[in-house]
Amino acid sequence: MTFHSIDIFCHVIDNFGDAGFVYRFATEMKLAHPSCRIRVFIDNVAVLANIDHAIISGRFMQECNSVLFIDSTMLDAGKVETLGVADVLVEALGCHTPECYLEKALFACPLIINLEYLSAEPWIEGCHLKESLLPKGTAKKYFFMPGFTPSTGGTLLNSRVQARKGDIVAGRTGFLKDLLYRSGIRHPVSEGRLIGTVFTYERGFDTLLVDVGQLEQEVLLLCFGQKSRSGMEHTLSRLEAAGGREPVRRWRNASIVFMPFITQGEYDTLLCCTDFNLVRGEDSLVQAIGAGKPFIWNAYLQDAKYQEVKVEALLAALKPCFDDEAVFAAYRELHLLFNDAAVEQPLQTTGERYASFFRDLKKIELAIVKMCYFIKKNGNLVDRFSHFIREF
Repeated sequence: MTFHSIDIFCHVIDNFGDAGFVYRFATEMKLAHPSCRIRVFIDNVAVLANIDHAIISGRFMQECNSVLFIDSTMLDAGKVETLGVADVLVEALGCHTPECYLEKALFACPLIINLEYLSAEPWIEGCHLKESLLPKGTAKKYFFMPGFTPSTGGTLLNSRVQARKGDIVAGRTGFLKDLLYRSGIRHPVSEGRLIGTVFTYERGFDTLLVDVGQLEQEVLLLCFGQKSRSGMEHTLSRLEAAGGREPVRRWRNASIVFMPFITQGEYDTLLCCTDFNLVRGEDSLVQAIGAGKPFIWNAYLQDAKYQEVKVEALLAALKPCFDDEAVFAAYRELHLLFNDAAVEQPLQTTGERYASFFRDLKKIELAIVKMCYFIKKNGNLVDRFSHFIREF
């Protein structure tokens, strides 16, 4: 099938996670298909305005990076009639397309794709590219399942960052200094300092700071998001860390910097400039792997601690990249304990320790670099998505 237009619908549930993935998908598809018209219909444009400052909240339709962004809350039958429908309709992350658009699309749009969340769980291979029956119309609908194996839809990396990653890593000190300066933060950044990012769901960081305090190096922790900040502030209070002034706090050898929101491109670049990253959600997980740096993933908390199943599946995908079984065993234990919380709260309720993680940083980094190479070679989501449409 030859396609000239794609419409992507997104319902924002997990704040920046859903919107961030859809923004990335749309911009990467546009880079791969410059002549294709790509529109994103989203019900929370304000979130996109944080991800890319060129987007302005309150407008019905606007263009950014050659992609059209449309406020779906303002959509009605008349606007749909004017806008028309695309060759391909993408319902991203379980989004339900507004009825005023869907009624027309079922008969005028040849292909509808349900683009799902990333998972390393084996069952997604059985659902990938399976047809989903529709109640009426001539359109055909299929599931597209991002994943880490050749039998899935692959992963979505920031291609611009990947193309210049070598230069980014080489100039990391300058980038970090500039990022802090532009954020209004006056804090020294020097070689020899261990640098990490913290972007998690709400949790305690008591054991992290205690183990960081045992290191001989100075450590700089860049803390992002209100949930991470809440957990870190409660931890610092419990540890009676009185040193420093906002937005920089001090605990023994560690400087904790509470960072303002930065754009998606800045965050993707930052992940390449650190020594380790604590990340949350599926999109940040993929970018952490793409950065080729040691990371700890905070999976979204689910009933009966089902997040542990997702973490185990990820670890199974990572295991072949490790040369040292003992290093992997310690890394696996850290991940499972880190994700052992039953609910989000700013207390330290999990029992993970980080000594082995910091001791094995270089070996873990080698494994993540291998995983990055594997997903770039075997699983480019944009390529696989485009191939499926062309073969349809």
